[in-house]
Amino acid sequence: MANESPESGTLIIAALLLLALGFSGYWIVTYVQTGTPPWNIAYMFFLGGIAIVVLGLVAVFRRGRRPS
Repeated sequence: MANESPESGTLIIAALLLLALGFSGYWIVTYVQTGTPPWNIAYMFFLGGIAIVVLGLVAVFRRGRRPS
């Protein structure tokens, strides 16, 4: 794993930050428009975060098992 590029970790972090930014923006807009917290969509952002982490881990493990 010595030849592994550090970009994969950076892309995972960037994807999670964009997901968090999208969630907070959606939350603010919905809360201001309706006056109630939008709990009905929060689970989708949570599942999206889990999917990003799982796909990132799969990519790292898959790359680590390839012969050099």
